[in-house]
Amino acid sequence: MFTKTRIRLTTLNAVVFFVIIVCLGIIVYTELRHQLYANVDESLQQRVQQDAQFFYAKSQFLSPDEPPDGTAKKTLIQVQGIDPRVFVVLWDDQGNSYPILAGAGMRKEVDAFEPYRSIAAPQTVSLDNHSYRIHAVQYKQPKMMNLKVLTDISQAKGLDTITPSSLFTEASTKIVAIQAISLIDSEQNMLKQLFELILIGIVAGGAVTILAGMYLANQALRPIKQSWDKQQQFVADASHELRMPLSIIRANVELAFRHPEQSILNMSEPLSVVLEESKRMGRLTEQLLTLARADSNQEEIMLKPLPLTEVIREVVQKFEPLAELKQQRLELDVESGIELMGDVERIHQLLVILLDNSMKFTPADGTICVAARKKGHDVELVVEDTGVGIAAEDLPHIFDRFYHGDKSRTRSTGGTGLGLAIAKWIVSTHGGDITPASVLGEGTKMMLRFPMWQRKG
Repeated sequence: MFTKTRIRLTTLNAVVFFVIIVCLGIIVYTELRHQLYANVDESLQQRVQQDAQFFYAKSQFLSPDEPPDGTAKKTLIQVQGIDPRVFVVLWDDQGNSYPILAGAGMRKEVDAFEPYRSIAAPQTVSLDNHSYRIHAVQYKQPKMMNLKVLTDISQAKGLDTITPSSLFTEASTKIVAIQAISLIDSEQNMLKQLFELILIGIVAGGAVTILAGMYLANQALRPIKQSWDKQQQFVADASHELRMPLSIIRANVELAFRHPEQSILNMSEPLSVVLEESKRMGRLTEQLLTLARADSNQEEIMLKPLPLTEVIREVVQKFEPLAELKQQRLELDVESGIELMGDVERIHQLLVILLDNSMKFTPADGTICVAARKKGHDVELVVEDTGVGIAAEDLPHIFDRFYHGDKSRTRSTGGTGLGLAIAKWIVSTHGGDITPASVLGEGTKMMLRFPMWQRKG
């Protein structure tokens, strides 16, 4: 029955885990890629921003008072030396490129970057099996540059060959854009390797997610299956418990109809059986409804301060005539002034269940003792009898619904098998616990402990 549900849960859990793994892989890859490109972009932007220093160096070239120690040359080299992988290309209004100190052999390769000279934001492009990061700035006002200086710089000639007189005789050109370019093959290789590792991890993680999904599905279905089994057993037991009194009622009513000539007095015995079984069905139905509401949290518990001492004495007083009729001794040892935060009706019902069980299984001349006392911030309540006791193998199951032990629950006593289950529920809803102790043939002891002041809800 749970096979399809297990498959669906396994699939759902596996998909969720797989999506989480994929998302983590994407986050790691994206973050590392962002960090790598951020460092390159910072170098590109810094390199582009140095155009002002470059033009300042150019003005030194044009000065007739050029210092003999080569300061202008050093200034230009300092500008160029920000990042060895980054080089700058100047573009004039005619579409000519001037790679700064890149060498004459670079002129042809640099022309391949012309389509990207208007890129405002850093962008990655692939050319001739290499990856480049490009950033360009368009000048709103073209900048005038000496053509001789640009040509020599782009060809990486020595600046010592340039004289001030030749600078003023050469024509100028308008520089409209500056482009910073960086080779990022190493970054791309790193990202490729990372992508492959993440892909392998995702594939391997897919197998792990299936196993994890199966484990979680089994863990999730375990309490559901246990609950389902208990529910099935509960329904079967309830059906059996209801079937028996119905069968008895039906048999006795048929017997009465077979003798229509008999008077009610003559048929009093079968009619009394019908009445008793009807009452038993009423009690069973009421207890079933109580447990059903408790399971669905629809049974309300009205917590308020209650005088536990008076409640115990009231219940014991009601059982005294029955104890006398059965020749049983009913003893009371209750500390005065005990108060408890609880529901009066449910505590009353709890005491009735425990005393009723004790009286059912305690023979004549037996003793039933009810004791209550304060212990710190708790209240301890004990119901002890000298009855037939409970077998050790039955003791762990006495709070199960419809459980019938050989000595603890028999149909001859008129029990429904639900009393102790309701008692345990009442104790639990009051924040307490109930502990049974019994020796077969010697008696049973029910020990209950409640917190005196429990917050409502």
